Amino acid sequence: MKRSLLTACAALALVYALPLCTLGLEGGEKEENPPASPSAETAAQPTASPEETGESYDERVHITLLRDGQVEELALGDYLEGVLAAEMPASFPPEALKAQAVAARTYTLYKLNAYEQGVTIPDTHQGAQLCDDFTHCKAYVNLEENQQTLWGDQAQEYREAIREAVESTDGMVVTYDGQAIAAVFHAASSGKTEDALDVWGTSHPYLVSVDSPGEEACPNYYGTVSITPQEFAQKFWAKHPEANFNDPPQGWFRDSQRSQTGGIIHVLVGGVRVSGSEIRTLLGLNSTNFTLQASDSALVFSTVGYGHGVGLSQYGARELALEGKTFDEILKWYYKDTEILLQN
Repeated sequence: MKRSLLTACAALALVYALPLCTLGLEGGEKEENPPASPSAETAAQPTASPEETGESYDERVHITLLRDGQVEELALGDYLEGVLAAEMPASFPPEALKAQAVAARTYTLYKLNAYEQGVTIPDTHQGAQLCDDFTHCKAYVNLEENQQTLWGDQAQEYREAIREAVESTDGMVVTYDGQAIAAVFHAASSGKTEDALDVWGTSHPYLVSVDSPGEEACPNYYGTVSITPQEFAQKFWAKHPEANFNDPPQGWFRDSQRSQTGGIIHVLVGGVRVSGSEIRTLLGLNSTNFTLQASDSALVFSTVGYGHGVGLSQYGARELALEGKTFDEILKWYYKDTEILLQN
């Protein structure tokens, strides 16, 4: 097949985001290597003590958020309620919701600490610390405006479940060596979570592969993406113009290396070595755990799992909660050798 002329294409950004599986808000996910662990204290500190204000930690700590093009200031607790509502079905068991709330709080403070240590806040934030774009930070929904749309007749019940999950874990943060961790999460892996080293090329001692039960309950556990060879070649050439697709499509993908979980770490495509994450982002695949059926007319990618597969699995957390595990047990299951500390 002859290569056609291409217009300039912006480079694909591999940035973190968190998966949405069945939440009323649907979306994909991009990802990046998480920022280096900050060396300052575990969490951003409030400006006053509880004795001075009578407020809880989540009430006293405030963040700035870019939402709908406007920067607004929110109490951490209010922000976490919006994140939890957008990131996990409110129908999940209470202990799973609590685990997600603590993970969201932890990752928020991890990012804020990284900014304080000199990591520049992205220009796309317009000066805000965080944004509501799930392809960049975490998903967020304003519950005052959207709870009826999200939950209908069950709005009051689910709003209370979300509020209880956040308030009952107020100030709790997952730590490793006393520092807030990069508490990343995803919808479902494929029976085992991924090691961060295999996905992002950087090792984190608490982000290693662990067994993850019950994930097939995720509606997007199995997925398929089909694309013509011509379309794929054009997409790939936009970033790798040196790729050679003169051979039949059946030979375009060669010499892949998989993680112990099954995800593609890297693969040779048209003679160019690329990561599985790059292919996933390029095609909008549900995960890097994919197989390929190639013909002259179609490339059919079949995936298992939904998300990058690192850290807490939301559907795994659901299953563990149904089995009777508490939120702290769930968090320590997915984030190895960590402790949960209470911020003052």
